[in-house]
Amino acid sequence: MTTATNPDEEAVLAAARELIARRGAAARDEAAARTAELERQARWPEHALARLEQ
Repeated sequence: MTTATNPDEEAVLAAARELIARRGAAARDEAAARTAELERQARWPEHALARLEQ
């Protein structure tokens, strides 16, 4: 049996910052597109977290 774990907010932010440092503007564009899609789907908890990534 596997157990899914949810990363804490700091871990998500650290991963997002690392991705942006590696990929630059492409990562920011991808994050913005993901945030917009979450908004369209009304997935508010995920949307709020995705906004922090930008």
